[in-house]
Parts: sequence; C-alpha cells; structure tokens
Amino acid sequence: MKQIKKYLDKSLEWICGITLIVMVLVVMWQVIARTILNNPSTLTEEFVRFSLVWLGMLSSAYVVGKKSHLAVTLLSDSLNKKNKRILEIIVQILFVLFSIIIMIYGGSKATSLTMSQISPSLSLPMGYIYLSVPVSGVIMLIYSLMNLYGIFTNTNMETSNREMIETEEVLDKGR
Repeated sequence: MKQIKKYLDKSLEWICGITLIVMVLVVMWQVIARTILNNPSTLTEEFVRFSLVWLGMLSSAYVVGKKSHLAVTLLSDSLNKKNKRILEIIVQILFVLFSIIIMIYGGSKATSLTMSQISPSLSLPMGYIYLSVPVSGVIMLIYSLMNLYGIFTNTNMETSNREMIETEEVLDKGR
C-alpha cells in the first residue's frame, strides 16, 4: 500500500511540477511576444488558464493524499487520542463521499455536458478542461481509501503536517 501511495505521490509531483514549468515558460513567451515582438498570442492565455485549472485540481488531490489540506484544529486539539482517531475516520469518510458525489459524479456530468462546447482560441472541447474534476476526484478517492486503510490497520502511511509540528514542539521542549 505504501508503494502505491509513494508512486502516486511521485507521479503527481512530477506532473504538477512539469505543468508549472510549462506554464511559466508559456507566460514568458507571451510577455516576450507582446512587448518585444509586438505580436500578442491569444493561444497562450487560454492555454495557461486551462493548465491552471488542471494544476489546481491535481494539486488539491495531492494535498489530500499528504493530509496537508486546510484544517481547523480547534476541535481535534481538545480531543484525546481515541476521539482524534474517530474524528480522522469521519473526515476521511467525508472526503470519500465528496470525491464520489461531487468530484466524480458531478464532474463526469459537467464533462459530458461540455464536450460539445469548443474553446475559442485552442478549439478544444471544454469537456477536456472539466475532465480535471473527475480525474482529481478519483485520485482523492484513492488517497482517502488508503488513509482509511491506514487508520484501521494502525499503519501510518505518512505523518500529517500537524503531527510533524507537534513532534518538533516536543523535541524543542526537551532541548
């Protein structure tokens, strides 16, 4: 299970990293074409906008897998270890439900509805852009199921940022 998670993490890191690099290069070309060559390109702006959608969706799935998503720890900080575990199970079940209902089901509907719409500059079906939602939903679902498996088998797939901060605080107190 850890190998699957590690492979998925590395794949998303590479995909998101390469996407970001390509976006930066395209924006640089856009600036050069507009200011120096005095010949702005309409393709680059739309490409970067669509790439940003894919980058945002894939990055959000990656963050769910790393358990680094935005969290309000007011409740969890006041709970004992057993209740924290129960809260973590509830959170992961909510992620599973969100992934299935909103991201996969809703995203699939949006994708199929927009396949006939064509983007103005790139002439791509808009469904390809909306496809980022169900793809990210599937990745979130996989991560959430792995996180649930880790909770129930007491195998920590990866420590969350909060746990790492708490560990560092304990170490600092000991110094």
